[in-house]
Amino acid sequence: MNMRLIILFIATITLVWGGNFSDGMRAYRAQNYEKAKEAFEKAVEEDGAVQAHYFLGLLYLKGLGTTKNRLKAKNHFELAAQYGNARARCYLAEIYLKEHKKSRAVSLLKEGLKDGAQECENIAKENKISL
Repeated sequence: MNMRLIILFIATITLVWGGNFSDGMRAYRAQNYEKAKEAFEKAVEEDGAVQAHYFLGLLYLKGLGTTKNRLKAKNHFELAAQYGNARARCYLAEIYLKEHKKSRAVSLLKEGLKDGAQECENIAKENKISL
């Protein structure tokens, strides 16, 4: 009986996380950003895959597969950061720097770096910020 529950649990996880988010990752790695955007949007809407917000933020921030949109990028990074994505904090800090909110940006950079996100150190160096 326990083996059936384990198999059902694994099958459920595979269906939920193996679908849209995985499709988005494959498309992102293949640099098919339009397809990645569609898959990540579905992952968020249909599967509740909160980490897809990070990749949507990147796509909007950099204009990959879509038009650059700092507000949409910021919204997606904020959601990803709320769920513990350290790299989202780095890019959110980058947006705050462009909005002239340096103290908030520095705080996010420190948090992200503390959690192991190398991007935070790179963004700090680019903006001549000592962490």
